Amino acid sequence: MDTEARGAAKPRIAAVGACHLDRKARAAAPFAVGASNPVVLGGCPGGVARNVAENLCRLGADVRLVTRLGNDPEGDTLMAGLRGLPPDLPAIDLTGVSRSADAPTAFHLIALQPDGEMLVAVADMRIYDEITPAVLRGLPAGLWDVDAIFADCNLPAETLGFLAALRGESRRLAVNGVSPAKAVRLGPSLAACDLLFVNRGEAAALLGVKVEELDPAAAAAALRRAGAGEVAMTLGGEGLCVATEKETLMLENLDNRVVDITGAGDALAAAYLEARLRGVPPAAAGRRALAAAHLTVACEESVNPALSPAALDRLVTA
Repeated sequence: MDTEARGAAKPRIAAVGACHLDRKARAAAPFAVGASNPVVLGGCPGGVARNVAENLCRLGADVRLVTRLGNDPEGDTLMAGLRGLPPDLPAIDLTGVSRSADAPTAFHLIALQPDGEMLVAVADMRIYDEITPAVLRGLPAGLWDVDAIFADCNLPAETLGFLAALRGESRRLAVNGVSPAKAVRLGPSLAACDLLFVNRGEAAALLGVKVEELDPAAAAAALRRAGAGEVAMTLGGEGLCVATEKETLMLENLDNRVVDITGAGDALAAAYLEARLRGVPPAAAGRRALAAAHLTVACEESVNPALSPAALDRLVTA
């Protein structure tokens, strides 16, 4: 990915993909299979593109969100939340948010172990199939006047292809794999991806290998050979692997107490993308990204309201 600063003070980014409520069921004790488990049920706004958009907003970027909501109370709640961010933050442009006449707002239920680690998640994301190239063509052309498009693989393959076609010398494409099952949708458009965010499972799915046989550095290099310009692979407790044309870096996590891992990868992607668009080198961008994830796992929300450039500065210089 080009490291020249592009409007360094305020990168312009369109985030395209998921926006829904995260329902979280936190177990009081380790889950027992095949039994009724007592949980505490909570919830907060979520969805990869929505989380990335809010994190970018909190980092001072100019952000446009493109997503699809149902005509239902959940959709109304999400819209109110996006419009109700603190007034000291730049507003997110919601021109690209459309409402479905038929499908409900996407549903995402996450079962969390007592230590905040995810056990399993179930989701109904059919509404995102309605984010078609035709829908995107109907949006104002100025919406794509950005330095980068961030897309998540909740989108149909043909929509990822449409966004890949919008990529140009001054408009980069960054993509989040979302899950092993959905990451493969990017396959036909991988060569247009300037920056790819994946975890081990998503990388394995894209490469057609078994996850237990995956070596992060070798896999990142293989993804680059397959067309990705730059790869940021999250490794859970082991940190982050970043592969560029010039180097492969293994960066360690910051130590902290985990409350809830939900949204950590989205914060990492937002912070890394924002830093790289400002011309920050990969190693420093990776440390900022891990600092953003560090802040996110320390709170119950999928986006930490304490995230800010100053907060990341303090963590990376500590």
